[in-house]
Amino acid sequence: MSVSAASLLLLLARGALPCDADTRVVLMPFERVALSSADTRALEDATRRAVSALPDACLESREDTAERLRGSGTSLSACGNTECRNAQAASLGARRLVRGVALGVGGRRSVSLTVTDARGPETRAHFEAPATTPGEAEARARQALQQVWAPLGTAKAAPRGSRLLPKVLLGAGGVALAVGVGFGLAARGTESRVSKNGGECAESGEGFTDCFASRLQDGRRQARTSNVLLGVSALLGVSGALSLVWELP
Repeated sequence: MSVSAASLLLLLARGALPCDADTRVVLMPFERVALSSADTRALEDATRRAVSALPDACLESREDTAERLRGSGTSLSACGNTECRNAQAASLGARRLVRGVALGVGGRRSVSLTVTDARGPETRAHFEAPATTPGEAEARARQALQQVWAPLGTAKAAPRGSRLLPKVLLGAGGVALAVGVGFGLAARGTESRVSKNGGECAESGEGFTDCFASRLQDGRRQARTSNVLLGVSALLGVSGALSLVWELP
């Protein structure tokens, strides 16, 4: 048997293929307060099974996590803020880092969990775990985690827009501006021709009045169209600029 085949069989025997950086979840060995080591380990194992059932979560084995911790040195020293814990998760090659404290206060077993995303927010969950009901701890752990565990795909940085809308708005505004200026120039040209001794209407003889009124109406219509298009151009330009600023990273 080749070395690679033997390694693959060893991985399968340990439960899973290696996890990638986008789905790897590291569950730290639980801390305990007023609870025995055996009960703490039982609650940790129940939580591990609950994490394994979550969407997109590839839970690293406890043995691999212990090996990582042994080689991490001081990288997992106490942190006072989320940014530091984000960095800790990244240093372990984990997308999410789950910490747990098992409590045995007041005759009740309970677990407080902290879920740190290497690329996003930090969330917390809590559940009680009666010792008398088999499987109850795992079910309650799963229920508590599902309330704070968004699918890993949605926690990735959201892609920025393609900026198609700003381009369309600005482009349409530019066209409206160009056409509006064209109508404005046409209106001014009509006004200039008519104002010079009646322009082409001077040769209309008895139809001068009708020709003059028609040309005057054409000039007014061109001017109104120009004003409307210039207003639309300004509106589209402002909308495009606002959309562009909104989509800036």
